[in-house]
Amino acid sequence: MQLSSQPKGLVHLVAVQMWEFFSYYGMRALLILYLTDKLLMSDTQAYALYGAYTSLVYVTPIIGGYIADKYLGNYCSVIVGSILMIIGHGVMSITSDTHITLYAALALIICGYGFFKTNSSCLLGELYKKNESARESGFSLSYIGGNIGSALSPILCGYAASQWGWHVGFGLAGIGMFIGLCIFLSGKRNFAQVEGIKTQALLTKSAGLSHWQWLVLGLVMSMVGLMFALQELWAGYILAAISLISLTKILSLYKTCSAEDKKKLNSIMYFMVFGTVFWAFDQQGGSSISLFIDRNMDTTIGGYEIPTAFFQSINPVAVIIGGLAVTWLWKALASKSISVKTLTKLNMGLLLLTAGFALIMLSAKLAMATGHTTFLWLLIGLFFIGTAELFIDPVALSAITRLNPQGSTGTLAAIYMLASGSLANYLAANIASMASLDSGTTNSAMDLISAATQYHQVFQSIFYVTMVVLILGVFAAFKHRHEPDM
Repeated sequence: MQLSSQPKGLVHLVAVQMWEFFSYYGMRALLILYLTDKLLMSDTQAYALYGAYTSLVYVTPIIGGYIADKYLGNYCSVIVGSILMIIGHGVMSITSDTHITLYAALALIICGYGFFKTNSSCLLGELYKKNESARESGFSLSYIGGNIGSALSPILCGYAASQWGWHVGFGLAGIGMFIGLCIFLSGKRNFAQVEGIKTQALLTKSAGLSHWQWLVLGLVMSMVGLMFALQELWAGYILAAISLISLTKILSLYKTCSAEDKKKLNSIMYFMVFGTVFWAFDQQGGSSISLFIDRNMDTTIGGYEIPTAFFQSINPVAVIIGGLAVTWLWKALASKSISVKTLTKLNMGLLLLTAGFALIMLSAKLAMATGHTTFLWLLIGLFFIGTAELFIDPVALSAITRLNPQGSTGTLAAIYMLASGSLANYLAANIASMASLDSGTTNSAMDLISAATQYHQVFQSIFYVTMVVLILGVFAAFKHRHEPDM
């Protein structure tokens, strides 16, 4: 692929996305281990807080998408989100004997993610208004670039945490986000044509306050509310409320849109269902699979024990390697005027997901003999799952920005993130809780065998479900084979 065919802003946008991936996945690789090993939470408590955080991270983008559409524009929203995440990681690096700094840091990152995540993808979509043919490959390049950051972060942040303490590992994640923001701002001139801040809308007053003042007040109240939500594990209630609002928004779009836009919305609904199922299982990598590695994997090579956090890099490395091949494939097919339908691409991702869990299930089965096993099969399984991502989010988000029913790209992309991110992560935490080991120590041989057995049962159940969903996906692709948007 020639970068000369891509918009100039792509380099700066990919850079900030890369460092955002670095900061988020660096912290995420440490979080479940930090909660269980440092804060001594039980598996059940750790899974619940981890699930609350990872689900709320994907709730806020729907609000951030709305604010970008109506007030800030995508470019400014990316800047605001980056700043909030930098502050959040900084707070996370503060050593404290209480959990207040933990909740405050997570709340800041959640708010920052809301402004950043979907709006960065929508900003990328804006760059391709006059270069539609390069859109698909541009989104793939963006995804590859982001995963360079998420490949490096578990290794660097994991090593820093193991050598100098948890706070250093978390602090390094924040430094990465700061570097990304600086690179993004240096390319401001390349985003001159994108939609900017809607000044008139921000200056409009309601109830005695300008809308920008209401936005600032709402942000402060949201951060305080999120701290309590994390502490009290209210994520499920918040998710239910936001989901209801999102459903109302979708129904209102159906009522007011044209027949052609209704078909586009139907397509997006399919993408949301596929994405939700995929990510509910994929996110086991940061929770149940991570603790499975920590407890049942023999990770020693040449006398050196590989930190568990390092294994979080397998997924993004797979995305990078597989992404290069997939990007080339899409371009080669486009040059021959061959178009692969969106549902077919999603099914390819589900097939790889199924194969990945088949190998992880095998790894757990082998661990049931003695309590430990080699990480070879699990490594290959994680590689398959990582490659599968290339056929899910980049494909779905690219399609949403292309379809753009009623000019609601930001809102619909945020709702997609709500379903495939927030709802999926909430489900993922509940799935992981099925593998909770809170009955005592896991150091003896019998306890390790018991743990491996429980992990195997969970991974086997996931494998069976992915098989069923894959079959349904193939049927859906066949049924809608003549519809261009599917």
